[in-house]
Formats: sequence, structure tokens, C-alpha cells
Amino acid sequence: MHQLNQQNTPEVGDVSDIENFKQLIKFSEYILLAEKESKLIGFMLCMKQDQNYQSKNYLYLSNKFSEFLYVDRIAIGKKYRRLGIGKAIYEKIIEAANLKKVPLLCEVNTKPKNDPSLAFHKYLGFEEIGKNDFGDSSVVYLKKEC
Repeated sequence: MHQLNQQNTPEVGDVSDIENFKQLIKFSEYILLAEKESKLIGFMLCMKQDQNYQSKNYLYLSNKFSEFLYVDRIAIGKKYRRLGIGKAIYEKIIEAANLKKVPLLCEVNTKPKNDPSLAFHKYLGFEEIGKNDFGDSSVVYLKKEC
């Protein structure tokens, strides 16, 4: 997963230290995997509220919502994109959020701008709930009511 994460930067956050990536996994309530012929081709890490996760984006959303599922990252191998894998993974996490009766939250980069992800989330029914500018990067926060 770590290698796939690093291959997908800057669309997902860089986590160059494997130990830090292992911490992300520990914070995750859901880890969804996509495989083809026993090879990992995609994954999603999703957290619930009240984690000791110090991500600026997670903290921003934690201050706005008391209960939620947060998509920290989703990464799909480049040659497997636009084949419905991301949609299938999202359908599973949307189902989990529906069962918990909590909103599904995430952020998408606007600097550098990630147009495919913005369009994808709009297609899935996510709505903008805020923005943040960190100087060298910016994000838009999105929510899907479940």
C-alpha cells in the first residue's frame, strides 16, 4: 500500500516514511483493497471521528462534525484508473456510512488542481462544505450525506 500511495502523489498526500504510513493504517476504521491476480491495484483508508490523527484536513473536519467517516486517501494504480475500481471502492464505503448513519467526508486538492477527482466526487453526489489554503497547496472539503 505504501508503494502505491507514493506512486499516486500529489493526488494523495506524500507519506515518505513507512512508519508514518503504518500509523495511518492504525487510525483507519476501514481499509478497502482492490486486487487483480493477487496484486494490489488500489486501496482506500477511511477513519471515523475521535482519532488522534493530526492531519490538518482531519482536524478541520473534526471541528465541524461530531460523527463521520473520513476518506483519508484512495489510490488506484495508474494503469487501472477509469475502469470503475474507485467507484466500486467508494460504493462500499458509502454503504458503510449509510449503515452508521453518518456523513462521508473527504478533501480534494485544488492546488495542484485535481480535476478528475473533483468531477468524480461530484458524480458520486458529494457537495462542497469548505476550503482551505495552506500556501503551497489548497483543498476543497466535500461531504456526502448517507
